[in-house]
Amino acid sequence: MNSKRKKVINGILIALIAVLCIVIVKVLFFTKDDKAAEMKEEQLKSEMTTEAHEELTEGTETFAIFGVDSRSKQLGKGTRSDSLMIANVNHETKEIKVASVFRDCYVDIKGHGLDKITHAHSFGGPELAMDTLNRNFDLNIDKYITVNFGNVAEVIDDLGGIQLDITDSEVKYINGYIDEINKVDKTDSPHITEAGTQKVDGTQAVAYSRIRYTAGGDYKRAERQRTVLMKVFETAKQKDPMKLIDIVNTMMDKISTNYSSGEVTDILAYLAKYNMKESKGFPTKLWGGKIGGVWYGVPVTLESNVKELHKYLFNDKDYKPSSQVQEISDRISQVASTPNEELE
Repeated sequence: MNSKRKKVINGILIALIAVLCIVIVKVLFFTKDDKAAEMKEEQLKSEMTTEAHEELTEGTETFAIFGVDSRSKQLGKGTRSDSLMIANVNHETKEIKVASVFRDCYVDIKGHGLDKITHAHSFGGPELAMDTLNRNFDLNIDKYITVNFGNVAEVIDDLGGIQLDITDSEVKYINGYIDEINKVDKTDSPHITEAGTQKVDGTQAVAYSRIRYTAGGDYKRAERQRTVLMKVFETAKQKDPMKLIDIVNTMMDKISTNYSSGEVTDILAYLAKYNMKESKGFPTKLWGGKIGGVWYGVPVTLESNVKELHKYLFNDKDYKPSSQVQEISDRISQVASTPNEELE
């Protein structure tokens, strides 16, 4: 596959993966905001390490998806990223892997010290958010898509809804979120009255993704967001490309990205060839608790979690974190050195 075509396909997958503050399929990337494309790439480069790792990442592309909940429709600096995802597309195997980074994850933000990763987007927009992912996790991300939660319901409705398996405990909380979204967006989606697999509309799907008070808290919430992402991707693959193009045209001005405009038709033609293989939350081992009265999810250790992340995303079983990650990890370990949470 030539590099030009790879870039085109990447865009579509990327956009797709953007639904739900993470993966808004129709958004299908490409926005009119080309100013972001002028970003200095050198500011986003991390200390990628060995030749062996470079070989493992060859033929793949890693990008970021930021989901914000902005009533003002502001997608840049000043808005926190309630959802952060790292997506890796393997163009040889046609597989996509997605890792959710928990928004309370304790990391080093350039110029701001140790803080929640969700604050990086607010402090410096997608540029600083990408830099934070790169410096803490040894990544080379320089492409992103930012999606507003408020547009996700519209996207799912345009797709005709998605299938979700809703549990009894989720039914207990989902309707409160449905009422809230109905009030804000002036919609009239009905309540979910029973558990089980069922088709949901956009408002119901967004409400599902916001549930955080069942067992698992924010970690389970991130899993629900990834579930919606998977369902949107699966549903989009079954749609007529012309239908997706119509959706894209309506969503172009509702996302922010530094992917340049391209031939959407060509991109959509390749969508069915890719599979979203799996998704995972990050970090997998952490200490959850309050520091100075504020709750954080502290990776324990950052270094070991980065090894797991590279094993998952790139199948690099022998990855050695950079000296920068090791230094940050040592500082974080002074706050918490023993995990009290271990996720699958």
